Amino acid sequence: MNKALTRPQNAIATGPDTWIEHVALAVPYRQAVPIDDLLPDLAAMWAALETHCVAGCCGFDAFDFSADGVGASLSKVNAARTCEALATLRENLLALRANAVSSKRLNMFCDKGEFLALLAHLDSCYRSAIPCGRRR
Repeated sequence: MNKALTRPQNAIATGPDTWIEHVALAVPYRQAVPIDDLLPDLAAMWAALETHCVAGCCGFDAFDFSADGVGASLSKVNAARTCEALATLRENLLALRANAVSSKRLNMFCDKGEFLALLAHLDSCYRSAIPCGRRR
């Protein structure tokens, strides 16, 4: 994540002044691997974080990926189960040969590494909410 005064266009906001850098893709959309079939176990998380708008309109900008936004979602999701589902999604993404992924649910087309960085950020936020005795 980077920190500066203004977030670059298409960077994924993770806080008021932090973000995940956008990686410009050299492949067309049709070559991206659709990952919607990998997302159902995280449906509650995506819904709880979708607070600024709807993904169909704004893509990642519809979500509040800040630590405060993730904290607010804890009334709707179980942090430990969400971390398990994030780990499974990460494993599935790492197994993909493609460098670009897409999702109709999230209205996104991005570099796999960029999406993995977002998942790592979310995992870190949710893990910080798990009581010490329940962490792996």
